Amino acid sequence: MTKKIKKNYKIETLTSHSGLSPDDNYGIVNPPVYHASTILSPTMKDYKTKKNKKYTYGRNGTPTTDSLEYAIAKIYDAKGAVLAPSGMGAISNSLMAVLKSNDHALFPDCVYGSARRFVIEEFPRLNIQFDFYNQRDLEDIKKKIRKNTKVLYIESPGTYTFEIIDIKKVVKIAKDKKIVTIIDNTWGTALYFNAIKFGIDIVCEAITKYIGGHSDVMLGVSISNKKYLSSIKRWRLNSGQSVGPDDVFLALRGLRTLPLRLEKSYKNSKKIASFFSSLKEVKNVFHPALNNHPDHKLWKRDFSGASGIFGIEFQKNISEQAVEYFADCCILFGKGASWGGFESLMTMMDLEPNRSLKNSYLPDGPYLRIYVGLENIEDLINDIENAINKMRKKYRI
Repeated sequence: MTKKIKKNYKIETLTSHSGLSPDDNYGIVNPPVYHASTILSPTMKDYKTKKNKKYTYGRNGTPTTDSLEYAIAKIYDAKGAVLAPSGMGAISNSLMAVLKSNDHALFPDCVYGSARRFVIEEFPRLNIQFDFYNQRDLEDIKKKIRKNTKVLYIESPGTYTFEIIDIKKVVKIAKDKKIVTIIDNTWGTALYFNAIKFGIDIVCEAITKYIGGHSDVMLGVSISNKKYLSSIKRWRLNSGQSVGPDDVFLALRGLRTLPLRLEKSYKNSKKIASFFSSLKEVKNVFHPALNNHPDHKLWKRDFSGASGIFGIEFQKNISEQAVEYFADCCILFGKGASWGGFESLMTMMDLEPNRSLKNSYLPDGPYLRIYVGLENIEDLINDIENAINKMRKKYRI
């Protein structure tokens, strides 16, 4: 049993105390880590009836998983949360909890690549229909709603190009049509954008990213109020999913420092984004916290902060090879996927295979996605500046 936390505590207090129950654990601050498959009953009758038995099998949940689910639900001020083995697991759990054969769902064209792949590869086999919509065109959403549309999926900001949707208007559109809204809120987190407060039905978040915070955990979570929790839990149970207790422990530990790490990453990323904006080689910087971002006003209205990840588009005359060389010369930026950890990262990719609509924005020049971690900001800027100068010299820019 976790200790009760007042609703009016600030988020920093909630992340520090939610999910803890020292009175039930001999005064030990952190919850115990239960490694369990078999869970015994005192008698055969108790086993058969499962009377008064909360925990029946390790895959179905333990006090360890309860602690994390309770804590995350608490910071969202939601009824409950359901853990998954990954962020993508949380997305698929949420979708499959609501959708069935002959249903229709809408997805932003700037949706996370793995979610796009899941929809394109799995939905036809399940006879679930779908369309992609332009996140900056609400009329496009209205036109694509059908009588059998059951889910309006949202990702704000969008993957790679960081479009911010008008959440208030899109939620109203969905509610007027009795459509379930699901959002991937990994970028904003409960700290900077509590989607539940904006009327979203189901929130997905990759614990792998900021909550875990150290690039060593694979976990996800779906957060909702009572109406959809049982359906999400049912799908997780019936699809045989389980989360590792050591990953849950690491996520609980990461949660306690989340506000500090997120704030540092946000402030660092904004300074790095501003620095890139000053470079002649850079055409666009996709960071919603910058004043020149097309959706900056929406971000400022709805968000209280930003993630550390953003994208940049180089000028068309800068070659892919030059950008690769620049990235390789950045010593402090690792080259790898994911984000939300302590270390800064860079990745390059071709966005065209990840877009389906002709009016979605596609960069003309090479694209670089940047995650800014917790390093010293002067060291990071010096690292980028040195790499830019090397690129200019080598490629005579």
